[in-house]
Amino acid sequence: MTASTPSDDAVSGDGTSGRRFSAGSIPPRVWIALVLLVVAVLFVAQNRDSTEIQVLLISLVAPLWAVLTVAVGVGLLIGLLLRPSERRRRKAAGGR
Repeated sequence: MTASTPSDDAVSGDGTSGRRFSAGSIPPRVWIALVLLVVAVLFVAQNRDSTEIQVLLISLVAPLWAVLTVAVGVGLLIGLLLRPSERRRRKAAGGR
């Protein structure tokens, strides 16, 4: 009898040699982002009435869910634009 090596097990395709998914492998900031996303979607879904919106000198009537979705999108865009660039992150970390 011969003992199997790890490479033999990987070739056999039993699936035990690969990385396994676990909820603990997801960073906490991803969980927080997912919870906030669910809350935002529920908030938008529950506010479906029409409302009057005034932007500068323009006044329009739109469904509240559409206005809230645009507001969330603008907030996400602002957050992405204000993130430090990869170059600045490397510079702050002391690398080139």
